[in-house]
Amino acid sequence: MLERVNSEYHEVLAKRPKKYQQDLNYIYQKLDSNEVYYEGEVIPILYQPLFFNQAIIDQLTELTERLGLILKKVIEQYLDDPSFRAYFGFSKALEELILVDPGYSNSVPMARFDIFYYGNGNPKFCELNADGSSGMVKTNILEKYFLKSEAIQDLVNKYEYEFTHCELLNSWIDNMLTNYNEFYSNDDSSLREEKPNIAIMDFDNLGMVSEFKHFEKLLNEQGYKTVIVDPRELNYQQGNLYYQDLRIDLIYRRAVTTELMERYSEISDLLTAYKEGTVCIVGPLRSQIIHNKVIFSILHDEEKTEFLSEIDREFINKHIPYTAIVTNNQEQLEYIRKNRRDLVLKPLDFYGAQGVYIGRDLEQSKWESVINNIDFTKQRYLVQEFCLVPELEMALLSDQQLKIESFKYTLGLFMYNLNFAGIYTRAGKDNVIASSTGCVTLPNLILKNI
Repeated sequence: MLERVNSEYHEVLAKRPKKYQQDLNYIYQKLDSNEVYYEGEVIPILYQPLFFNQAIIDQLTELTERLGLILKKVIEQYLDDPSFRAYFGFSKALEELILVDPGYSNSVPMARFDIFYYGNGNPKFCELNADGSSGMVKTNILEKYFLKSEAIQDLVNKYEYEFTHCELLNSWIDNMLTNYNEFYSNDDSSLREEKPNIAIMDFDNLGMVSEFKHFEKLLNEQGYKTVIVDPRELNYQQGNLYYQDLRIDLIYRRAVTTELMERYSEISDLLTAYKEGTVCIVGPLRSQIIHNKVIFSILHDEEKTEFLSEIDREFINKHIPYTAIVTNNQEQLEYIRKNRRDLVLKPLDFYGAQGVYIGRDLEQSKWESVINNIDFTKQRYLVQEFCLVPELEMALLSDQQLKIESFKYTLGLFMYNLNFAGIYTRAGKDNVIASSTGCVTLPNLILKNI
């Protein structure tokens, strides 16, 4: 982060905190009117952007795209080598869906790579989210209002700065349509609709409905007939997939894989259309290969990944925390018991912060109790090297007063077709930063003239 600009921003806030708290309240009102919600409430924020320059953006671009090249090798190996597939532990039904050719070349159209960024050239990846990734709408709307905020305008006037942000919404639509066009590019181009009918797909009451509505509005404005659908509402008739009377040409999949598999018997029409290649689903099931939490442990296992180069291994060792699957091996369990402060336990199938145990946040007795009470033969867990969560001084406005406090933060790096697209930042006081733990969302502003 640009710490000098951050300090200058705090100096601006200190002069008129009452004015800026009123502006913060105004931003909350605008977020409410735009339905920027989490679980029915306006997302919590601070009157605090994170500041970047193009050099940092270039560093993040190089970092993520380098990992993308490694992940492409892993995906290719999975598709080609049945013995390699066994390491992932997918069910037969899911493996069958992963092996279905989605009809376009990029297996990961949308992802968010979460990292710890320390500013010293040695960031660490903490999670790869390639299954129903979200956050683009909230971060771009937040950035739009912060670019016009009182404090940023005062900062611009004082230092002659010029700020911008990473546009994430229309650029995602463009990438989605690129995959759709490729889907029909080989020998079915005559079937391609110039303006496809689009379904944004997730199960009722499970998805980010306000985000879906925002994309629906954008797509409709661009002339695309768009509907929000539950996968169970789709019907397959004579080689076409329908929602009511509307033929669906393109699906933007937001329904996560675990939910699809739990309702496998209820979505047979969707699955038939996917297997037969008669509908373009952007968000193929094969993205689960890198979304699976076991991916870091596989990357660190040289025997399983002989196809990776030495340069790949250097990158993995530098930027991906060491990770292994926990077994009932007593030597491994004893190591975990004795090295509490350096380790994290994560269930393989988890969402947000559910079931995550950070050793240094627990007393030794509690840590040992956790280990003793998990049946590792039935519950698949990972043990991972603990990485310090980066911290930054951030502004708190309360009772018309300014406080500067230290917050921990993570950067979520959006990847469109495995190309860097933008940033989603969350901050909190704890070592686990997730929406479910009460974190705040921050806008990301890029300084153009430094």
